[in-house]
Amino acid sequence: MPKTLPPSVPRSLPNLITAARLALVPVTVWAIAREAWGAAFLVFALAGLSDGIDGVLARRYALTSRLGAVLDPLADKALMLAVLVSLTLAGLVPAWFPAVLIARDGLMVMGAGLARLAGRPLETPPLLVGKLNTACQIAFLAWLLGSRALGIDAAAAEAWAMPALAGLSVASGVVQGLAGWRAGTAR
Repeated sequence: MPKTLPPSVPRSLPNLITAARLALVPVTVWAIAREAWGAAFLVFALAGLSDGIDGVLARRYALTSRLGAVLDPLADKALMLAVLVSLTLAGLVPAWFPAVLIARDGLMVMGAGLARLAGRPLETPPLLVGKLNTACQIAFLAWLLGSRALGIDAAAAEAWAMPALAGLSVASGVVQGLAGWRAGTAR
């Protein structure tokens, strides 16, 4: 049973936290562009922490909303995309890496859009492999920023991690796509 919030706490608090996370995107990009790695890492970590906080609040106090269901993943993807592109422009990530991750997300959005146009909206819940994929991407980006902030040379680990993450991203896209296909054909 959900707990109740004190009357002084707005019911839109999770959405306000998510909006604040979205506002941190340009700050993170700015810090990366300035090679202020400590600031970039701290802002990115704060954004990640806010993602956990808004989710806990929404579930624990039954504050989920349609807006939150759209805004939360949008804020997550905007942050990850902005950081990936910024790190690519800074020469820390090869262009193929964000291309694979972005292509996977683009195909997922396109598939959902085509299903909706065909009158068969996809209503598949997030799968564990997709959550694992997102968590690994966030951890990797935090590692990239944090290692720069601390002056750690981790090029070998990063070179190994990028193909592994790209493979996980493709696998999660295939699994999510198949789940959506099965859900659509079961109707």
